[in-house]
Amino acid sequence: MSAVRHAVVTDVHGGTARLRAVLDGIREQGVDRVVCLGDVFECRVGKREVAGYEFGGRLTDVFDPDPELALLLDGVRLVRGNQEERIRALVPDHHLPDWTRPLLDAPLEHRTDFALYCHGHPLPWRELEPGLWCPADADFPGRALVHGHHHRSALYRLRPDGTGPSRVESLPIRFGEPVPLAPDGRYVINVGSVTGCAPDRGPSPAWAVVDEAAATVTYHHASPPTEIK
Repeated sequence: MSAVRHAVVTDVHGGTARLRAVLDGIREQGVDRVVCLGDVFECRVGKREVAGYEFGGRLTDVFDPDPELALLLDGVRLVRGNQEERIRALVPDHHLPDWTRPLLDAPLEHRTDFALYCHGHPLPWRELEPGLWCPADADFPGRALVHGHHHRSALYRLRPDGTGPSRVESLPIRFGEPVPLAPDGRYVINVGSVTGCAPDRGPSPAWAVVDEAAATVTYHHASPPTEIK
């Protein structure tokens, strides 16, 4: 597979207007492919409430079935997240509109020679410091692991020491400035979220452009995000 420029979005959580703003920004960036790493929907049933849940016949009890999300992501390479998996488990198949199926039944990952793109929820996560998590111990091919789930714009370089878990080096990022990825390095790229959950995790809506040919990652965010409802 030839190297391409991927614009990567993730963790929409039903934020249709925010997703539209991100895709408007991406259209100006001349990428070859857009990849969405899942959690497009927001499941209203918490993971601790799944056991014993009985579907009552209304989709809106489980999630907001907004067909515009599917329209906006038409032609995008889709990966499923934990929200999609939970919705799929809670709603009987015959109650699901056909337009939801590409989103709910998307594969778990997208692979290239350069990187593994995934949502991240099945990965082994390590708490680097209180509240700061990274899938530093994941086994992935290529040079980079590109993920979502943790709603943070962050970049890490993994440095194996030969005796145990890799040492994790946090690299500085500046939005709009490409960060080179060294040919002998292995990197974890946390994309950031379309719909953020905490100000200390960086601005949102955010996305990243992974240029596999140039071996760079560039973080972006819509401006000003506070005006996007």
